[in-house]
Amino acid sequence: MSVCALWQGTRRLVAVIVEDDGHLRPPISVPATPSNAQYLLTYLAAIDIGTLIVAERSHTLIAQALALKLAVRLVPHDLLEAIRTAAGLKHRAPRDSARLLARWYLTPTLRLHLRELRAPATQEKPLALF
Repeated sequence: MSVCALWQGTRRLVAVIVEDDGHLRPPISVPATPSNAQYLLTYLAAIDIGTLIVAERSHTLIAQALALKLAVRLVPHDLLEAIRTAAGLKHRAPRDSARLLARWYLTPTLRLHLRELRAPATQEKPLALF
């Protein structure tokens, strides 16, 4: 199973897939619309992506990924923004930030900061109101 880093910019949604051997595939870039996000996440689920790496403030993407039963790992916002600033990525194309997230998974020191997100457990019986 592969890993995919997903970056949501203001205009573009960019996915970078990391192969099992550590090589990065060319970025997949689509306009950042809700329907495109759903199609891209469905595609990632269909090609058996094992783990999805996203920024922790990508709430819509996180909810859609969990609905598709994708394993989601979150990158802490403060650390991500500090690294993006230091690397000069704030004024570059969204694909560069997506590549940063993909390399995050490949870097052992940064991988320690990834937080696994689990889907909330569904209740078998509804709770009694009274």
